Amino acid sequence: MAVAFKELAGSPSETYSPDGLRAERRILVAWEDRYAMVAELLGDGYEFGGVNRAHYPDRQSVVAIETRLEPWPEAPDDQGAFSDIQSELNSYSGKYALLVVEYELLVTELVGLDLPEPEQGTFMSYRMYFGGEYEDLSGDSLSWASGILDPITGERVAVPPDAVPTFRVPITEHHVTWHRVVNPPWAAIRQTAGCVNAAAFLGAPAETVLFDGAKAKKEFIGIDSLQYPQFGWRIEYVFREKVVKIMQKEADPLSYGWNHRYRSLPAENPGWDRLVDAAGNARYRTADFNPLFRFAAIA
Repeated sequence: MAVAFKELAGSPSETYSPDGLRAERRILVAWEDRYAMVAELLGDGYEFGGVNRAHYPDRQSVVAIETRLEPWPEAPDDQGAFSDIQSELNSYSGKYALLVVEYELLVTELVGLDLPEPEQGTFMSYRMYFGGEYEDLSGDSLSWASGILDPITGERVAVPPDAVPTFRVPITEHHVTWHRVVNPPWAAIRQTAGCVNAAAFLGAPAETVLFDGAKAKKEFIGIDSLQYPQFGWRIEYVFREKVVKIMQKEADPLSYGWNHRYRSLPAENPGWDRLVDAAGNARYRTADFNPLFRFAAIA
């Protein structure tokens, strides 16, 4: 049953920014109905993209994110002196509760990103950062494009080591945050941390995306039918994309990732190569990252 409410003068207020529409509403409900209204806003409202939140009027993609509650007016009945801090609380029976409701734009699809579909009732958000790292190169297999010759020996002028000290490789950091995760895939996080993608991921070729780790924090989901708060997890995954692009003559560019290093020898055939140990193992193990976005199985 919907809870009756009044909206105060001056409400709502709306903010338009690069993040889309954000809004705030100030409403009054009977003090005894305050928890039922919180449940209606955060737990029993319109289901947009599997996320059960009340939406802003005429804006189904803008949903209630946070609710602040306080008595209105702030004067309780004279209840005398209290003696038990754990059981006694001001009562505002017969009066009102003021709810300040914050609405934000909810994006359930990350267009252009090659990510798995999130579990029902969850959604993802995304941020990108850039950086880079330097790799040492050897001048053994390099020469000056001008083909300049030594006037005394007649040989091509050698490339001194200080001429090619490093090669900068751009690093793109992908921060993918998974919201409202009821049963996080802890085992998958442990198993794939420090691995690179076995297949294309985030639109990047195999072995070019490193799973650098995750942050996890409790997240309020809503209030159940018994007026108890429900919590899930907000998990932020960090993926670091490293792609070395080499243009080949009369061919498409070749891309190399985390398991590749520059090889200067033999001099007649230098280039980027996959580095392995005596057993054929690469520096970074490959893995499937899809389980990172699936709930853990319940035994």
